[in-house]
Amino acid sequence: MDPFTLMMVAVLALMVVFMIRNSRKQKADREALMAKVVKGANVMTTSGIFGTILSIDVEDNEILLETTPGTKIRIHRQAVTTVVEKPASVVAAKTAVAKPAAKKPAATKPSTK
Repeated sequence: MDPFTLMMVAVLALMVVFMIRNSRKQKADREALMAKVVKGANVMTTSGIFGTILSIDVEDNEILLETTPGTKIRIHRQAVTTVVEKPASVVAAKTAVAKPAAKKPAATKPSTK
């Protein structure tokens, strides 16, 4: 066999290995996300809608999501892309009272008389 053919076979084999590895990683990520999707979790959908899960119907693959108090929507389970977890620092920053910034005195120009 010539070196060019061997090189092409090696590149093809390497591409197949990386595709299989990527597929397994994506499957593991999906399973980890679905494990976090439980009643009461704050989530974001593929269209950017934020809400709280009220109920999950596994047989029909539907989730009842409350976006605002009193507004409920039904979505497909796979429409959930992220479980939103607010870190304690963000919550503390929102509850802290911000102090107004001190104003600097206006700079005066020297007169040129």
